[in-house]
Amino acid sequence: MERMVNNRLVWYLERKEIITPTQSGFRKGRSTTDQLVRLESFVREAFIQKQHASATTAIFFDLVKLWKFGILKDLHIAGLQG
Repeated sequence: MERMVNNRLVWYLERKEIITPTQSGFRKGRSTTDQLVRLESFVREAFIQKQHASATTAIFFDLVKLWKFGILKDLHIAGLQG
């Protein structure tokens, strides 16, 4: 049951473009490696353009400790209730 609800929820969030296409966490066929490769590409591009001092910034979130109420609130705002 949980897998079915998760699949439907992900489908809805992707269809309504609530989840950005660049998000990899907790998505089928994507992994942390995808984001590491993307980050490396940004860093390399900044060095090529000699903008390595200010062009690339990275922010990392520990989603394991993410506030559960915040997630539920965001889903509610997105129109997912019940």
